[in-house]
Amino acid sequence: MLSQRYLLKRGLPMYIQHAEAHRKPRWLPVAKSKIYRIPKRPVVSEDERLELRRINNAYNTQMRAIRRFYVEDWVREKSSLESATSEMSQRLEADEWLKCEELNDKWNKQIASNREERRKKELEAMEEFALLRMEAKDKALKERIERASEKIKKEKELSTTFVTRENLEETIEHVLANPIDYNFAIDSKGNIYEGRDTEIEYEDKKKVEAAN
Repeated sequence: MLSQRYLLKRGLPMYIQHAEAHRKPRWLPVAKSKIYRIPKRPVVSEDERLELRRINNAYNTQMRAIRRFYVEDWVREKSSLESATSEMSQRLEADEWLKCEELNDKWNKQIASNREERRKKELEAMEEFALLRMEAKDKALKERIERASEKIKKEKELSTTFVTRENLEETIEHVLANPIDYNFAIDSKGNIYEGRDTEIEYEDKKKVEAAN
């Protein structure tokens, strides 16, 4: 269904004109026909200028009086409210301060107890760590002492074979009388033949002698 506004626009274009048809958008520049046109300043007579000044001064005086009246009324109301609520506000502030102090003391006690408990746990952990470290050091020291004792025992056992001033001539005579040959040979099967003058019997030779 067509609206009445649409019918009026389409049916009576010659008789009805809207203001929006003569309104230029804001983003368009000044028309070329009006770019250099300077509007004529309206001429106001002296009597009219004086009358306008009188009316304007009277308006400003009345507005200042109204503003001052409302400001004074607001100040009186504010002072009365402040005087009435000052004692109550002080009492409320004192109560709130006491509540804050109690809450702060409660928090401080809780934090102190937590700190003390944490400190005890830290001390226990440190003591346990120190004990474990001491035990580990004692164990390592015992192992070192045992190794040193075994080494000393072996050295004492080997000391009987050491060459000293007293048994030097006897050791030389024993070495010359019992020479040791450190040469040895290994065959293809991994058999070791010690000594430089050791005779080696080969398998082929054994088989030939067995056949004869």
